[in-house]
Amino acid sequence: MITIQDKISIILPIFNVGSHLRGGIDSLINQTIGNENLEIIMVNDCSTDGSDEIINEYAEKYDCCKAIHLEKNTGAANGPRNKGLENCTGDYIMFLDPDDRYVLDACETLYNSVKEHDADIAFGRFRRIFTYGETVQKSYSPYEDDLENSYPDEILEDHNPLNVSDFIWTNALEKLLYGKDIVKTYERKGPVDKIVIKNIKEEPDLLKIPPSVWTKIYKRELIMDNNIKYQKFISGDDMAFTDETFLKASGIVFLNNYFCYDYFIRDLPEDKSITNNVNVRLLADLMDSYIYCAEISKPYGEEIANVAVNPHLMYWANTWKNASMTRDENKLLLEKLEKLRSIHNAGLKTKFLLSSLIKMLEAAILVKK
Repeated sequence: MITIQDKISIILPIFNVGSHLRGGIDSLINQTIGNENLEIIMVNDCSTDGSDEIINEYAEKYDCCKAIHLEKNTGAANGPRNKGLENCTGDYIMFLDPDDRYVLDACETLYNSVKEHDADIAFGRFRRIFTYGETVQKSYSPYEDDLENSYPDEILEDHNPLNVSDFIWTNALEKLLYGKDIVKTYERKGPVDKIVIKNIKEEPDLLKIPPSVWTKIYKRELIMDNNIKYQKFISGDDMAFTDETFLKASGIVFLNNYFCYDYFIRDLPEDKSITNNVNVRLLADLMDSYIYCAEISKPYGEEIANVAVNPHLMYWANTWKNASMTRDENKLLLEKLEKLRSIHNAGLKTKFLLSSLIKMLEAAILVKK
């Protein structure tokens, strides 16, 4: 049993994940840090599959568990997460999507790191697990690591969504758009175990890492003193939250060689998560989150604004290319892209990227006439 001075609140947004829920909660109950040091806040968003009964059971059995039942469904994770923030009392805050799992020493490792460096945020990597273990990838990092070679990289940079030749993409556009020449505190000459910075301007490349709120531990004051909330996006609320906390954090620690989380891709037809159902609302909300991130990052300079938004635009473009949108849906998405261009004009590479994406949508609209 470990005795620590602080309490860690862990917030779970819950909606119809009954078949996965016990595994997620158990990964917290059995943490090496000891569940007596945790406050597990389970927020039920009007589930209809028995998830409500499961969290009531845990709340009755464990002192560390608290069940909250919303009166009206919010339709996305942002509502339950914000309700959890309103009700948490911990000195540090973490998040878990209840159909995923923390590794058993996640809370202990992240807590020790954030305390050791007196930082506002500490975070690690995650394993992306497809079809219940058939394929496993390590989450993307812009830094070399010493992790198992059996895990291929989940590399967003390998997407080539702009309909140019692979040679041009690899040797010119990819380097231009992703700013591979950015070298700040940590040079890229070999594996990097840990990055410790005072603020995001020291290491903008951290903004390229997938914006997973569930790989992080946050000091309570960072969130509460800055009134940081989840924005009302069905998808992209985690990116907006991550960017805002990174921009305002005083002290960030990244554990490049540490997996703290197993992220399960529920991609079977009968077992899909909300964000795996690609539709126009998901793509529109993602674009709204990019607009939000462009607005909040603008005061931090062109370099920060570019890295905060541009790599994620590649993900958006690749998702859009693999979806089927009607002409009216593409028109809606085009309007949002135009809005982003009107505020996010951080240099020539950004203008080129946004112009290319706009031309893609314009061409799709003409084809569907």
